[in-house]
Amino acid sequence: MAGRLDGEFLQGLVDECVDRKRDVFGGFYRSVLSDCARRMRAWDEEWFGEDERFVDLRGVAESVLRSVLDLCDAIGVRTLITVFRSQEYGSDRPPLDYHDFHDFVSRGEGRGELLGAFPELSRLFDLAAGGRLRLAEEILRAAWNDRRLLGKRFGTSGPIVSLELASGDSHRGGRTTSFVRWYDGTSVVYKPQRRSCHRLLDDVRALVDEDRTFFGPLCPESVTRAEHMWQRLVSHTDVDGERGAEIYFRRFGRAAALLSMLGASDLHHENVIATAEGPVVVDIETLVTLPHRASYTSDTALAADVEASVLNTMLFAVRSPGSNIDIDISAIGNVQQSASRRLSTFLVVDAGTDDIRFDEVPAGVEPGPNMATDGGERLDPRKWADDIVAGFQEACDLLSDRREEIKRVVRDSGGWSIRQILRPTFLYFRFLTASTHPAYLRDRRDREVLFDKLPQRHRGVSDSAGGTVCAEETQALLDLDIPFFEVGCDSRALLSNGGEEIPDAVLATPREAALARVDSFLSRPPARDSAYIRYALASSVDDLGEEGRPSGYVATAGHKSLSALNDRRRWHDDVRALVVGGPERPTWLMPTFDGVGFRLDSLNTLVYEEGGLLLYFAAAAAVEGEPVLGIGLGDAYTFGVRRGAAPSRPQSLSPFTGALSQRVTGLELERAGVGLSDPLPGPTIDPHGFPDVAELGASDFDYLNGFGGYLVYTAEYDDPDGPRVLGLEPERLLTRLVEVDGAPEEHSADVGLAHGRFGRITAMSAMVAGERDETGRARKHLERFAAAYLRHRWTDEALETPSHRSGWCKGYAGVAFAMTKLLRALGHPVTEVREAIAPEVEHVVTGELGRDLSLCHGVAGRIAVLCWLADRLDWPELRTEARKLNTRFLEEYADGGWSSGAGVAPELASFMLGVSGWHFTQMMIDDSTIELPACLGGR
Repeated sequence: MAGRLDGEFLQGLVDECVDRKRDVFGGFYRSVLSDCARRMRAWDEEWFGEDERFVDLRGVAESVLRSVLDLCDAIGVRTLITVFRSQEYGSDRPPLDYHDFHDFVSRGEGRGELLGAFPELSRLFDLAAGGRLRLAEEILRAAWNDRRLLGKRFGTSGPIVSLELASGDSHRGGRTTSFVRWYDGTSVVYKPQRRSCHRLLDDVRALVDEDRTFFGPLCPESVTRAEHMWQRLVSHTDVDGERGAEIYFRRFGRAAALLSMLGASDLHHENVIATAEGPVVVDIETLVTLPHRASYTSDTALAADVEASVLNTMLFAVRSPGSNIDIDISAIGNVQQSASRRLSTFLVVDAGTDDIRFDEVPAGVEPGPNMATDGGERLDPRKWADDIVAGFQEACDLLSDRREEIKRVVRDSGGWSIRQILRPTFLYFRFLTASTHPAYLRDRRDREVLFDKLPQRHRGVSDSAGGTVCAEETQALLDLDIPFFEVGCDSRALLSNGGEEIPDAVLATPREAALARVDSFLSRPPARDSAYIRYALASSVDDLGEEGRPSGYVATAGHKSLSALNDRRRWHDDVRALVVGGPERPTWLMPTFDGVGFRLDSLNTLVYEEGGLLLYFAAAAAVEGEPVLGIGLGDAYTFGVRRGAAPSRPQSLSPFTGALSQRVTGLELERAGVGLSDPLPGPTIDPHGFPDVAELGASDFDYLNGFGGYLVYTAEYDDPDGPRVLGLEPERLLTRLVEVDGAPEEHSADVGLAHGRFGRITAMSAMVAGERDETGRARKHLERFAAAYLRHRWTDEALETPSHRSGWCKGYAGVAFAMTKLLRALGHPVTEVREAIAPEVEHVVTGELGRDLSLCHGVAGRIAVLCWLADRLDWPELRTEARKLNTRFLEEYADGGWSSGAGVAPELASFMLGVSGWHFTQMMIDDSTIELPACLGGR
């Protein structure tokens, strides 16, 4: 053994620890560490005098003291910084610089004054140190008792050389998952849990995957004892090339199905390790989740469906616009570091100087060992969506075939328990972190008052038990623990953090919940959870414009479609499987835009997204002669309308993406013969929320997201009850648009339709064609612009980029559309217009095919414009070209490899960036009565 724990060694160890934290007042904690050292001196004689080779007490003492110091620093640093910054540490004392203040609080007098002012801080230090020492003693005692079993199962040999305490949440008096390392380098995980649900998972898996090859490793090798568990330490390893990645993600999908079938939850990024053989779940204490009362009483069918889905596991991102957790904490992860816009944490800045302070910074999650890597480079899970979904479906098929046998195993398996998560763990952390601010450390009651502010809403708990549960939560948090509640497999009583039993607290026993979950999960429409997985992957990143690939990124061949692009009816079935809520309140889950990223949300009614999807189904019903979705489109529209705040920006009035877009969808549905049960939404307009007309610039007249689109709406729709903004009348806006559009004879910026110059020209053309140009200035501007463009054919960077060159949003399809609107508004005959736009049309017809099928950027937009031009300009050859373009795309991508027009997003159902826009153009090719919405050129 390396040596005894004599006073000289321990004093030197305390000195080293204090010096390590010298930049954050390390000396303040010396007395806490010295007290720990005195207690550890007894370890020699009390425990291991009979076999001092079992543990290197010097190595263990060093790791334990470091752990105590880290915890005390986390508790006390903000108080020390606050007192230093305010210099309120005594009377009649001159201000001290950092080093003098450090020396002052490191001595008895200064330390005593500070702790006297914050007595709760002293209590927390005692709890932290005592909890760490008890945990270390508990682990060493367990290791001694299990030493032969550990050697046999995990190959441990030689003395224990260190304990890494606190790798997880602290429960039951400071107990936490920890790592024990032996002299030979072997590390084993210690978990202080009284019971486990590993037995249930092992029993089910033994039935369906006897040779353990279907799901891969799944869980670490474990040894379960009465009061604790040992697990083999799992290390992250690279997958082996593309084939290895396919295997990994297929097994991830299979594991997701198995775990979801049993009702697992809380499988976030800290609970899964990626290995070459497949994902390994290192914490399954929440293998079964008890039902939430909202599942039975809520009228939000979608919330209940998501709870019953694979998304409940947290293996995949579940981020919604209103969620507090707006960062991706999923087990599968994403290649972008995710920073929260709602949650914050604190960071010590300028440590060791007179400027030391703590600043609030956004909470975030960096990709970690939960992410699969190849050659050290992280793999973007979105690229392997097909393999994940394929694995998920394979496992669902296997589990469905063995349903009754699985239920028998669940009924017969005994001796297990679960941890019930009553509220999001992050909420406990926020309150616990807040409680270490000096504002709450003058008295224990101050922290009690803070914890009493926890919302009295719990998952799966009866109303009668709510008050008792809250009291138990407060007690645990007061003592630095994250509240922990356990339920035995056949019990309805909660066992709390301190061991107290709360009878009849939960709505179902874990066994009842697991049996119900098996039936409900395996009875779900097969396409629904597969779609949810794809949608969750789409919402996992915050910027769709960034691929997020590290250098040397390994990618597979592209996306493969769930539904064949030339099989419209099969795609109808897939969307029909998503519908929940019954005939009167139908809705479904979709990724919707939130800034430059996606969030998962219920059906919206924006033309750009699911509003356009509703328009597609209205058109499809006309073609098929009967409803194709199985619900009332008017009911879905009414239930999906958002009744939000009054618009306050130009973007708010966009007929494509803003509040006005909901009204446009309603107008288009009525035009298609769909009856609406409620009046069209007419948002209240606050004229004080908008800029003055004279302050508007060219960018405010964006066609897609600004006043340019609003002018198109006012010109194209007969909607006398539509919203109008006092002071921003269309005619005034048109006058301002002519002023800010720039010289019509020249151009140097973006040309494109959606966000560039031709969008503004389209807005002017609509107003001129609608005889809304009272001064005639817009007409003159258009005449000069048309002559200049036809002479110079201005271009921009997008028109030189193959991926954008031919499309609607930025490319020549949009230019051809805008020039047609312009020339027709000026009264040019169709023969002249055809001749004038022939070069643009040639680009649309012959441009690079690309893999994007969307209306906005891809081939669907090109097809739609060709059909539109064929009808508007009596140019039937263009419909022929549209068919040829369509055929080329299907020949290349009908079996997969296409994209939806938004980064590497999967099969979206939305209109402008999704499959519904593609299928809409398929109908346009064959039926000239199928027209785009008026704001996109229809009628």
